[in-house]
Amino acid sequence: MGIRTAIEHNPLVTAGLLFAIGWTIVIGARIVDQMGPIVGGNWVGQNGLGGLMGLLIIVAFLGLLIASFGALGEPNPAPKEWPPE
Repeated sequence: MGIRTAIEHNPLVTAGLLFAIGWTIVIGARIVDQMGPIVGGNWVGQNGLGGLMGLLIIVAFLGLLIASFGALGEPNPAPKEWPPE
């Protein structure tokens, strides 16, 4: 099913995925804004290393969201038959 077909059949799922991608980007920008220097500085509270780890998790989550959104564009939802004819 193409992305256009997925939007026509279930626009709520597509809108939810797009909202989750946008929200993840906003949270990632807030993390970058609030984290301190990565090397040195105060290691109590919000620090650069904690912010870097948070960004790694946000990037992994964003990759999963984009992959699930890309799965909407697959032509066939099921795998090929086995054994082949």
